[in-house]
Amino acid sequence: MIDLFKKSVNGVKKMLLGNQIATRHNDPNFYAAMQMLPNPDVILRKLGKSQEVYDAIILDAHVIGELRPIRANIITKNWRITPGGDKLEDQKAFELAQKIFSRPPVPTTQSSPGMGWPDVFWNIHEAILRGQRIHEVVWNVEDRLTIPSLLLDRPNRRFIYGLENELRLLTRENMIEGIPVDNYKFLVSRHMPSFDNPYGVALLSACFWPHSFKHNGFRFFVKFCEKYGIPWAVGKYPAGTGQAEINALADGLAAMVEDAIAAIPDAGQVELIEAGSSASQLPQERLIQVCNAEMSKALNSQTLATEINGQGSRAAAETHRGREQDNGAADRKIVESTLDQLLVWTTELNFAGAAAPTFEFYDEAEARKDWVEVFSVARDFMGIPESFAHQQIQIPQAVDGEAVLPKSTAPAAPKPATPITFSRVDFAAGDGQSPVAAYSQSLAQAADPIVAQWVDIIRKKLDAAIARGDSPADFQAELLKSYGDLPTDELVTLMELAFSTADLKGIVDVEQGN
Repeated sequence: MIDLFKKSVNGVKKMLLGNQIATRHNDPNFYAAMQMLPNPDVILRKLGKSQEVYDAIILDAHVIGELRPIRANIITKNWRITPGGDKLEDQKAFELAQKIFSRPPVPTTQSSPGMGWPDVFWNIHEAILRGQRIHEVVWNVEDRLTIPSLLLDRPNRRFIYGLENELRLLTRENMIEGIPVDNYKFLVSRHMPSFDNPYGVALLSACFWPHSFKHNGFRFFVKFCEKYGIPWAVGKYPAGTGQAEINALADGLAAMVEDAIAAIPDAGQVELIEAGSSASQLPQERLIQVCNAEMSKALNSQTLATEINGQGSRAAAETHRGREQDNGAADRKIVESTLDQLLVWTTELNFAGAAAPTFEFYDEAEARKDWVEVFSVARDFMGIPESFAHQQIQIPQAVDGEAVLPKSTAPAAPKPATPITFSRVDFAAGDGQSPVAAYSQSLAQAADPIVAQWVDIIRKKLDAAIARGDSPADFQAELLKSYGDLPTDELVTLMELAFSTADLKGIVDVEQGN
């Protein structure tokens, strides 16, 4: 065992591994006289501006178009509160959490329209856009319980961090270093924070330069259209024409631009010349598209959904779906973590020692689909109680005499060529083993003879190659060739078992909290 202490000269033990060593107080790159840490965001620091630069970026048509599906992926998700344990105090904390989330975080009053939980979800989620979001919790006592009566979002400009990355509130009395904040008062949501950057990483910071170049490109694009979008009216006059006649011809051509009619001298001649371009796109237009693509990558990690540019719509949809699911799941964790902290505070203030409930988003449709696939495979070799199936798929059982939809008339899936023997699992046996765990164990046992058969075939082929004295290259070739001779029926069966076992193993891990 490692000794965390060492003896000093006077015999008093002092901590050895429990102390912080690499702090800002001895950092050679940190100005020791500073008592607070400025926001290291490169864009905000160079521009000398605050979060209002991000507000301007959000108003860009392309950016707001990217943010709307991100917001929809948050506020349209199902959510629930899960108990932290089975003890009486745990259940009391769970019931209190349900009460808190059953009413709005900011109730409507005569002077305020209030806010709902979807609004709070999005405000917390904005941490990925701005680096962090902070909410102030206003507590109240009801029925001898301390509960959050208000959950108010506060602007980032009101907060800074001290030398130990502690949160500080800027006030009129202390506009530079701020004041310390109390416990249980401010919920902090951050995106990719670190010791050097406790303010978090703002995605909108990566959009600043593409946004700036894009709008500069728009300015030159409009000038180009004004200059070259209308055909040039060229007036020709014979040599020796007086200046008065030339001026009259020029005035007539200028009138054509506005009114499409003109009066010119009889001796003059007018020709309309249109500007042409050999490129498929103008440089200004390509600049705007590149800037939009860069902002799409910063916000959604992909461009196919908004900037197809000749790519197939199927590829765009599939790529966007995969990136959207990955990013959405990660971003929702920030919201869940913030609200979990609120539930931890509520539990600590009311039920000391109890396990706090947790907040989670879930997709009800996907959960049902997973169970349907499990049942469709499991019903061929084990009995599944109808009550258990209805409970997992969340479809109520029909009462006596109630009309039900007709069953599908699709042909049954072909049975595997090689019969497989499974140990039957009774869900109602009451032996203490999880039904899903028993099912997973049965599938694994059924796959053993198939794997053993394959190994035996491969071993015989390799033994023959060794007996012939084949070279290592021939030995490898024989090994690769032997895979093509394996029975395909067993291959299909084994893959079905492998996929089913993997799905059920994941369900078991979730149930056990692994």
